[in-house]
Amino acid sequence: MATPSTTAEQAERPQTVAPVLYGVGIAMISYAASSLLNIPAILPWGLAAAFLVAVLGTTAAVLMHRRRRLVRDLTQALATGLRPTKISARKRVGGIPTRLAITYPADFPDRDEKARAEVRQIIATRLGAPVSATWKTNRRQLLCDIDVAALTGDIIESDTPTDVAHADDTAEQSRLRTRTTDVVHAIMGPNANVADVAFDGDSDTPTRVEVTYPTTSKDLSAGYRSRVVLQLDSKLPGTWRDTWDFENDKVTFELRPPFPTNVRYPLLYKARTNELPYAVTESNSIVSWKLGSKNPHCLVVGPTGSGKTVFIRNLVIGARVLGIPVVLCDPKMTEYLDFQDMEGVTVLTEAENIAAALGAAHKEMMSRYDRIKRRQARKGEFPKVLFILDEFYIFKEAVQEMWQEMKAENKELKGREHPCLSLWRRMVVLARTAGIHLVLGIQRPDAEFLTGLARDSFRMRVSLDRSTPETAMMMWGDRKMGTDLPNIQGRAVATTDQGPQYVQVNRLLTPEDGSDFDQADAEVWAQLVSRMTAQAEQYANGQEDPLSFLGWLKHAEEYALPAARTAATEQLPPIEDVAQTSTASAAAVEDTADDEEVGVYDLEPGNSVLLDIDGDDVWVEIQDLHFGEDDDEDLEAAGEWIEIDYIDEQGATGTLRLDVDDMVQRRTPVAA
Repeated sequence: MATPSTTAEQAERPQTVAPVLYGVGIAMISYAASSLLNIPAILPWGLAAAFLVAVLGTTAAVLMHRRRRLVRDLTQALATGLRPTKISARKRVGGIPTRLAITYPADFPDRDEKARAEVRQIIATRLGAPVSATWKTNRRQLLCDIDVAALTGDIIESDTPTDVAHADDTAEQSRLRTRTTDVVHAIMGPNANVADVAFDGDSDTPTRVEVTYPTTSKDLSAGYRSRVVLQLDSKLPGTWRDTWDFENDKVTFELRPPFPTNVRYPLLYKARTNELPYAVTESNSIVSWKLGSKNPHCLVVGPTGSGKTVFIRNLVIGARVLGIPVVLCDPKMTEYLDFQDMEGVTVLTEAENIAAALGAAHKEMMSRYDRIKRRQARKGEFPKVLFILDEFYIFKEAVQEMWQEMKAENKELKGREHPCLSLWRRMVVLARTAGIHLVLGIQRPDAEFLTGLARDSFRMRVSLDRSTPETAMMMWGDRKMGTDLPNIQGRAVATTDQGPQYVQVNRLLTPEDGSDFDQADAEVWAQLVSRMTAQAEQYANGQEDPLSFLGWLKHAEEYALPAARTAATEQLPPIEDVAQTSTASAAAVEDTADDEEVGVYDLEPGNSVLLDIDGDDVWVEIQDLHFGEDDDEDLEAAGEWIEIDYIDEQGATGTLRLDVDDMVQRRTPVAA
């Protein structure tokens, strides 16, 4: 161990003085002894000993000085910040320490990330090698592990470019190679090494840049990586994308290829079980929505004209090619006219019919659950159903207006909202186990679908048109994602196996699109209709209709005139019957009630609920909700659950898991 001096004067004190003085002293003592004792033989031996002490002592002092120089230099470098009280060098390899133990005073702010980063930077700069730091805060000690292999201590400066010249470079390529190196150094620091700059043939635009950099924690920040690419886009020709190799401290920048536009539905795509193709990536690879428990339901967000309808058409076609029946609810009434006569697709446009369809689908879902519980079926054995509800807020407004009219006519009806909305929320949580997959179309993102239980169910997401930073944060947890989306119809950010990616939705027009429907569109549409017709024929020989649970609703939209449509709606089941299918509606209360009993799928962050915590009923505020499912195929032994993160009135937090069928008491404000 070495205890460092604390001043520059002590650190630089000549190391040869003491050994020489010792030698002179021995020589003088030998001369005096020889004279006083009158023994001449003492003098030669004394002089020899003096010389030996002087030489060996000087050599040892110089070596020790060099050995301790690193400690002294670090002490001086850290004197104004960390102010170390002791630095010990350990585990030397070839005289070079591989670990330093630094003790620092109690007043150093070791919980301050910025202060720690400054200390790490000073140490790494002083040593000239990568350093990993471990802070032992309880002992006020910093342990630094040094990469000895990189500890050269050399600083190489040159007025010539650091990258290797290429003999076949054009003058412009040579300039851009140097320019790229300078840009990378300006963005990522002078220690970043441009390992390669590649060009495509005789092109004067770089297509790939490979960079290695010293170990840092900044590369783990999405914001840092976004800033690096943004600056690269600004300073080099073209638009760039990045691939980071954190384990090897390496990043590869590649020139983005031209993004495909106006991509027609892939007729040559080989259909795969439960996969619905809908778009291509910038590398022209097809992306699909894989129906299953990982991404059970789809949320598609986009304003009018962004391509939301075309995206939903892709899902309908993909489902029908696989033989999956589709319930297509269109409150705007005119977006899916060419699907109305298609076998295996039921199109509903009237709010009362959509509400009834939600009740029928919910009843089918609960029937499937009942069959699982009775051991009459297993999860995954039911035929899949795609239930699409486009323009949700148009439907919600219409059905709420209808509900107010119904309550005015029937004073016995209670509740603030139409019961079908409660059924919808329940389906969002439970439908995936029953093989029913939901698609929800809205014009803008809303916390109603991006928090709590809905967030865990709508994991397949598509956002069309350019996003605001707030929208991007809600959808993707990244304020940058989608904010630079070009104004191209069908361009979107979508959930893929590699996370959110930019995609181009397949062009899928139908005859109802008028002049935009060209000859190529007609050929694609004709082939797709032929495939869907072939799939529908398998149900023609007495097999069960996959949409039989809808009953008369399959033909409800055939009524064209208002009077006929009114006559049809009189056949709707009483609203009380629909409400009874939801356990959440069993305890409907007056609008002025303080508390109400609701199902857990009706809960939202911020609600005040009464929970049984350790045997006591405690009022808590919900912080967040999480939906999950156990892997056990036995539904009674495992099944689906909901976790509630809460905070009680004393400020204590906790998590409680409930079954999806549980009911809780929710406190609501008293109506004025």
